[in-house]
Amino acid sequence: MKQLTTFLMICIFVVIKSQGQCATNGTSFGNNVTIPTYNVTGMVSVILNNNNTVTLNLGSTFATASGPDVRVFLVDRGALTNAQLRVTSNFLARPKIEMGIINGNGTASYTQQIPDGISISSYNTIYFYCEAFDQFWDFGSFMAFTSANCATLDSQYFAENSFKIYPNPARGSFFIQTTEFYEVKSFTIYSALGQKVFFANEPIILNAEINVAMLRTGVYYVEIIDKENTRYVKKLSIEN
Repeated sequence: MKQLTTFLMICIFVVIKSQGQCATNGTSFGNNVTIPTYNVTGMVSVILNNNNTVTLNLGSTFATASGPDVRVFLVDRGALTNAQLRVTSNFLARPKIEMGIINGNGTASYTQQIPDGISISSYNTIYFYCEAFDQFWDFGSFMAFTSANCATLDSQYFAENSFKIYPNPARGSFFIQTTEFYEVKSFTIYSALGQKVFFANEPIILNAEINVAMLRTGVYYVEIIDKENTRYVKKLSIEN
């Protein structure tokens, strides 16, 4: 089996589960080192709704410099560093959801449908960008929504009998077994805190052995997305 790329996203936020929604606050703004006045301050939050939409809220304390056509996006930054993300061509090449145009400081709310084929669990960045002048404004981070930390995803996409993971607990490796044919589009393992620790955006062979010897002992969640963009999530214990 082809070696899968492993990476760890360090998350320091808490996702709140309530009333069919999950919410988390944006943090770590202030990334425009060239024009500091463009940097964002104040409250920015992201809400995943139970109708396949996502909402971005700007609080009463939100502020940034005014500019022509400043837009805000949710972005899957992938492995881009902060320095790379400041380059607008790198940002434009990444998967993104445009939320709306910033009309000034203070309270505002933007809600967008999550497009077909988008895995919201891969999105972790709030990006402000002036389209009129191709100008980077600022960006911040938020904790990615996953079935491990968001009841909205868990209730919508959890499929109890579609796949079987064995052995569970796993020691060094495990297998995914299914009695039906599924064309797998992506395969991800999340820690109990919602950290993405194992990912492959290429087909995997079901019933093949998956090596997880590099992961620490603990509870994880395996997310499989098929070609129809249906998500299947299984709880996995690892004892290495």
